[in-house]
Amino acid sequence: MPGGRINSEQLAVSSKQKKQNLSGLLTAHCSLLTPPPDQPLTFSIILPVYNEAYILGPTMAGLPAAPDVEIIVVDGGSTDGTREVAAAFPSVFLLQAPRGRGAQMNSGAMASRGRFLVFLHADTSLGPEHLNALRRAAADPAFAAGAFELALNPRLPALRLIAWGANRRARLLGLPYGDQALILRRDLFGKLGGFSLRRPEDLDLVIRLRPYTCVRILTPPVASSGRKWLQQGYFSTTLKNWLFLAYHLAERLFTGRWGGRGGL
Repeated sequence: MPGGRINSEQLAVSSKQKKQNLSGLLTAHCSLLTPPPDQPLTFSIILPVYNEAYILGPTMAGLPAAPDVEIIVVDGGSTDGTREVAAAFPSVFLLQAPRGRGAQMNSGAMASRGRFLVFLHADTSLGPEHLNALRRAAADPAFAAGAFELALNPRLPALRLIAWGANRRARLLGLPYGDQALILRRDLFGKLGGFSLRRPEDLDLVIRLRPYTCVRILTPPVASSGRKWLQQGYFSTTLKNWLFLAYHLAERLFTGRWGGRGGL
């Protein structure tokens, strides 16, 4: 295996592995997953996917190829050819994990090598300009968590307004969502215990990291699909999102359903 890479390898995550301490899993060294000494690995881009064959190809094709980056696709049991799409990219590590975005992202983190973990949705585009922004942020020793500003495609006036609102929420309230490419330093992700196995795993993680650091919002914006608003309606989808946020915050405040650690 030249360069210490694994091409399209499928890794099953056992229940025993899930119960191990996440910090130990993230710092353990495996000879097959150790980059060459002249290729320091800074970023692990982790994509949880399930039946995303129709959108995954363009996302993968746009991802930057660089010696300080690895790309991990974690499939949750797709039946539509998603795994075949991912396997067509020879530099991608393809993993299998139990279905569920939180579980899949935790599995990708356990198999990753980068100093920073970048969790990316299959319909969100991340290109060379975003990698440059990540490198600038990573050069700051104080940087531990971040996300990008959001743009929605197609660039319709209503979707521009929705993206503007999402960016104001992220900057003013410190609450970016997963479609903005959440970024965490490896040691912080370990302290948090990874993602929750229940939704909203992205919002829960952002709230739990507040005692440790602030989320830095990076530019340029990442482009994500506006299909949800186009299919379900602008007003109803936005209202559902805000009600879901309010419900989750109330649930955290008045119930004990949300603990202090993630699902690992």
